[in-house]
Amino acid sequence: MKKVLPFVLAAVVFLFALALLRPPAQTPVVTAAVDLPAGHTLTEGDLVLRSLPADALPKEGVITDLAQAVGQTLQVERTAGDVILTSHLGESQVALKPDERAVAVHVTDASGMGGVLRPGDLVGVSAVIYQQGMGIDSGVFSKTTVEGLRVLYVQPSFVAEDPAQSAVITPDPQTGLAIQRQRSKEGVVILAVPVQAQAVVYDFQTAGIEATNAVRLVNAVELLTALDQADNARLSLYMLPKDAQAMNTSGLWLPELVIRQVTPTPTGTPVPLAGQP
Repeated sequence: MKKVLPFVLAAVVFLFALALLRPPAQTPVVTAAVDLPAGHTLTEGDLVLRSLPADALPKEGVITDLAQAVGQTLQVERTAGDVILTSHLGESQVALKPDERAVAVHVTDASGMGGVLRPGDLVGVSAVIYQQGMGIDSGVFSKTTVEGLRVLYVQPSFVAEDPAQSAVITPDPQTGLAIQRQRSKEGVVILAVPVQAQAVVYDFQTAGIEATNAVRLVNAVELLTALDQADNARLSLYMLPKDAQAMNTSGLWLPELVIRQVTPTPTGTPVPLAGQP
């Protein structure tokens, strides 16, 4: 038995080493043959099948037949070698109605919902205005302005990826391994904005002030452009449900949140002088 054991161990080690050296299972998937812009209708010459390690691919959305992609519209840009998933295909929702205009705004993770916005979502816009002054005249004012704006487009590099199906994959030309791209922390969102004047309602009762409510009519195209370009203002997007109720506020002047506790001046206790009762 002792003479056989070394041979058994050697065989086990050999089989284990053979398993490690064996190349991983490959899967033929549809990839971009050339650089392709968003909105492009795919042709057979745009695509090529490439074998990639199966464990480096998403679990869902992989296309293994060129015929499934030919004739489809590409929703996001792809560079040569990129894997094309089913989530990258479909009709573009960048379509304007006659009474709408497309307005592009610059957003960051904080002001653009962390990249989770998708075409078709409804958003509202908050204006954040910085006022420079002396003392109580200096501070930040925030106000909900317009709501119900439809998202038309989100810059692909800013989009938060769905790990299950929409990961951005680029096979390395040398190793064939998939490399996930670095997502940008800022980008551009395009909104469909009505041309009609929008009512910005100041509901002072929400702040506990008994005063007549005020309404300011603005053109939302001009408003968004001004907020996007102004040095002392920023815009922030927030998402709405399909059946959103109107949200009217008086706006928030940040210094008003500061409450300074007033400590009364201590009153000294009289102490009788020496020799006095």
